[in-house]
Amino acid sequence: MTLAQRLLVAIGVLTVVTTLALGLGVREAWRDAEERRFQSQFEGAVARLESELGHDVHELPALVEPLCDHDPSFDSAMVSLRAGALDAGQRLQLSLHAKDLLKAYRLDELVLVTGRGEVLGGGQVGTVDPKLAAELKKSSGEARVRTEDGKVAIVAHCSRASGGVTLGIIGARSFATVLERVGASQGLTLSLEPPTNAKKAIVDSMRLPQLAGITIFASLSRVPLLAAIVQLEQAVLVLGIACFAGALVLAWLLSRGLAEPIVSLAEQARRVVTGEPVAIRGRGGRELEQLADSFNHAIADLAALRKRLAATERIAARREIARQVAHEIKNPLAPIRAAVETLRRLRARNDPAFDEYFDEATRTVLGEVARIASIVQEFTRFARLPAPDPAPMDFERTVRDVVALHAAGEAPVELVARPIPEIVADRDQMVQVVTNLVQNALDAVATRPGGKVVVTLSPLESARVALSVRDNGPGLSPEMRERLFEPYATTKPHGTGLGLAIAERIVVEHGGGIAYRDADGGGAEFLVEIPVAGPPLLPEGPPPSSPEGASTPGPAGKTTSP
Repeated sequence: MTLAQRLLVAIGVLTVVTTLALGLGVREAWRDAEERRFQSQFEGAVARLESELGHDVHELPALVEPLCDHDPSFDSAMVSLRAGALDAGQRLQLSLHAKDLLKAYRLDELVLVTGRGEVLGGGQVGTVDPKLAAELKKSSGEARVRTEDGKVAIVAHCSRASGGVTLGIIGARSFATVLERVGASQGLTLSLEPPTNAKKAIVDSMRLPQLAGITIFASLSRVPLLAAIVQLEQAVLVLGIACFAGALVLAWLLSRGLAEPIVSLAEQARRVVTGEPVAIRGRGGRELEQLADSFNHAIADLAALRKRLAATERIAARREIARQVAHEIKNPLAPIRAAVETLRRLRARNDPAFDEYFDEATRTVLGEVARIASIVQEFTRFARLPAPDPAPMDFERTVRDVVALHAAGEAPVELVARPIPEIVADRDQMVQVVTNLVQNALDAVATRPGGKVVVTLSPLESARVALSVRDNGPGLSPEMRERLFEPYATTKPHGTGLGLAIAERIVVEHGGGIAYRDADGGGAEFLVEIPVAGPPLLPEGPPPSSPEGASTPGPAGKTTSP
């Protein structure tokens, strides 16, 4: 995933999470506010209810008592009752008067009743209710709570007795009326029974000591709250989508502004690694400029270090090769010296065998001199191997050409190739490497019945290509494996031991590697890895100077190896 994609995903996720958290927070805060508002309303309703009840408790006796003392109709009824002459007309008049008083004092109930419970007005006139008679016997001057059939009322009465006759007035106000009035003023529904739709309402309750501990239930419908929450969620969703779209646009612009300089810097660095060591330029921010400067310093330091290391390695290599060349030249000098000394002895004593031995001795000297010349020529070729001249090439086609060139020999050469990308390399040097490996494999199976060489070409995941040359020959001894890539290390009488050394140098200078392992089923297998991008940036120092007039090395196919 690119930096721009990561930035887009990060800002998108951050926007979604922030919007969801904000929406949920606002939603819960709104719900809590509604709950607190309801509680405040409920407390206000309870306080109002207590005030109303206190007012009614004090007001109702004050309204009822003056009727017994000063109402003319009441006095007329007392006189008629004492005389035993309360006719039907008076009863009708008292009933109508009770209705007028009911409206005038805003009472829910007003009954004119005798001491024995006979109703004279405000109810079913003429009936006798013992409960009303018992009510008159209670002390007057204070209100009481009456509960009948699930109905609650505040009741007060007054009475007067004269001449053995008792007449009283009972007034009452329904508690349901008070609840309705107070609930309407507070925006709540107050009732004596729990609400049936409690799931759709906010419900609370409280006991009122003024009403003998009766429980009052208050409820507030949740429908407006739920509707408001739905609207809030829709608004948050729309806002979230808008913020997400805006954040994506902003993230795209930011990622483009951040990624382009980084991509440019990476492209410059890639060109530096695979091309000429030119300084790269950072743009887009101080950090990128500092990164470019650090990269340039690192490249310069590595280049200088590589040059010093190359010089040191060349000195060490020259010493080792000089030692090996001296050793190789020393061997043919011994038979030359012996032949010359023998000729001098024969010539000094005029030995008749001089002429016969002269021909043999000169052939020996010339053969050993030719061998010394071959050693010097191969050493010169190895020492003057030029640096790679990389260019885009079809490596598969090159390998096919080399295999086809050697396929006409005694042992078959088979190529197994998978599709590989085009590589950047020195074609002539790649031909030299493949030719050396194939020729070595053919030499290994030359005297073996059923000998076969298999060349395999395949891509690798690390932007490299792999070349494998496998044979079913005798393989290599453990002693030879340790010196396999050393110059002049060989087991063949006609080889100089420089083939694999040259192949290793070419592969290493191209930024790759070469290794040996025992093949499955017996034989030897050489593995070569070549980077697709070509030789590394850091150059070695100039190649060591060669003797004047030395010839350029010829095709690697003429070079032999172990």
